[in-house]
Amino acid sequence: MPQQRRHSFIQLRPASEASADAEAAMAWEDICRDENWQGRWVALDECAYNAAGEATAGLVVDYDDNLSDLCARLSDERRQRCSVVFCPPAESAA
Repeated sequence: MPQQRRHSFIQLRPASEASADAEAAMAWEDICRDENWQGRWVALDECAYNAAGEATAGLVVDYDDNLSDLCARLSDERRQRCSVVFCPPAESAA
């Protein structure tokens, strides 16, 4: 997979639109099926967790092939409550 350099697509929303985030949350299984995120690190906000503490759903706010680049952007954008997880490539996502 070629290295991709990308910019964050995060758009800050006014507090009045905060409820829209909950509607945009996706189940982890659906995130893993989307080829945009397969084989990449994904930052999730507004997460739901299972009993083991693993994110089971959330709003995808950013992603990258490179974990340090993703974390740097999240830090620059002052996103401190995101869960960052690796979305496995398609062949191992099953």
